[in-house]
Formats: sequence, C-alpha cells, structure tokens
Amino acid sequence: MFCRITFIHNLSFIIIKHMLDQLIQTAKEQLAPQLEKIGVKQDQLGSVFNVAQESVTDGLKSEVAGGGLDSIFSMFNGQGGTGQSSSIVSSLSNGFVSSLISKLGFDQSMATKISALVIPFIMEKFAGSESGSAASPNDLADKLGFGDISGTLGNLLGGKDKGGDLLGGIGNLF
Repeated sequence: MFCRITFIHNLSFIIIKHMLDQLIQTAKEQLAPQLEKIGVKQDQLGSVFNVAQESVTDGLKSEVAGGGLDSIFSMFNGQGGTGQSSSIVSSLSNGFVSSLISKLGFDQSMATKISALVIPFIMEKFAGSESGSAASPNDLADKLGFGDISGTLGNLLGGKDKGGDLLGGIGNLF
C-alpha cells in the first residue's frame, strides 16, 4: 500500500511540475515588465523566475508530502476554499520571499514586492479556467499536455486497461 501511495504522489507531482514549467514560462513573458518597473534589473529576471519555480515546486512538494495532495487538486479545480488555498499561497509566498533574500540578496521589502506579483499570478493561472477544472484524472492529464496518460501507464503496467484503472483509482482518492 505504501508503494502505491508513493507512486501516486510521485505521479501527481510529475503532473504538477509539468504544469508549473509552463506557468513559469507564461509568468516570465507577462510579468517581466512589471518586475522591471518595481526595480528588478533585467539581468536578474531569469534568476527570479528560477527561484520562483524552485520555491513553488518545493512548497507544493512539501504540501503533497504532508498529505495535502487533495487540497492542491481541489485548488486546481477552483474548489480549494479560501482557508486552505490561502494557507498554501501564503506558505509559498513566505518561502519565495526567504529564497529571494537568501539566494539573490534582495532586501525584505523588494522580495515581498516581487512575491506579491509572482506568486498570485502563478497560483491564479494554476487554478484558472485555462488550466483548472478537470472532470477526471484523464482530463487533468490531457489539460496538462500529457495526452493519453492512461494508455501510456497501461503499457508501462503491462496492459491497456491497467492505466485507466490506475487513474480511476487515483481519481477516487480525491
């Protein structure tokens, strides 16, 4: 049972990481001018977004490890509720601010301004209508660009229908 849960958490995290890669790219394109307006130098932008990706990835990984996978997928589907969603976003923001200070040398004020732009943007896109609201685990995988993940998993597991059974089982956990 432990191995199955670990596999499900790892698969879920891979799906989330793929989505975050795409969201960070969108954030780079859309937020760079705003970050420059508040004083982030152009040559710092790449590092800021690398730290953002690392911080969000680590924060979501920590949430999953702590049993919060259902909260993440609920948030993805726009059902996170204000308490749990804001708790996750607050935790991600705090981690990002700390990383900006320790890794890039920003002061508290600048790091907080950067975080106030970047983290809400990423999380709104994460839970937004373009990406959020998946009717099933297969639908979620398709929205994240994985295509027919049930067929792929089925092949890996030794049979066409086994991947769908696994994804159905994952969906029943949420």
